[in-house]
Amino acid sequence: MAQVIITDQSTVADHWSMWVRTIIVGAVTGIVFYELTLIIGRYIIDPLVCRQIINAALCTDSTPLAGNISAILVAVVGVVAMVRMNIARPIIIGVASAALLWNLATWTEGLYWTEALVWSAILYAAAYSLFGWIIRHEKLWVTLSVSVLIVLIVRIALVL
Repeated sequence: MAQVIITDQSTVADHWSMWVRTIIVGAVTGIVFYELTLIIGRYIIDPLVCRQIINAALCTDSTPLAGNISAILVAVVGVVAMVRMNIARPIIIGVASAALLWNLATWTEGLYWTEALVWSAILYAAAYSLFGWIIRHEKLWVTLSVSVLIVLIVRIALVL
């Protein structure tokens, strides 16, 4: 007869090493976000949009557009990195962090490059840390609800 072994599944990501790895992935993701925003803005958007004088209005918005494209690409890279590192529920962490930090390129646009790089790394590490802490709950619907609620509250507060 088969024997059933019940393990403690009350915590999804309660190990400190998983949380530390999540924070490290977040910080590296922030650095990649800043670098990718510069590359996309300088070598893709500016040459395509800013060639003609008729598109001058779009040319002034090249950094926020590059930042939004970078946020999507970095969310994908972050999710793939977390999947490779066996971090629990990486899609929730990646998508919620991207939604939370959607206008980060606009926020750091006037800063010196080292300051913008450090702020990007700190904010991404903080976002990954926050959502990495939230995903510890065993119920998926609670995790999703709290994550969506936090993103909505922060996005509304930033608009006000």
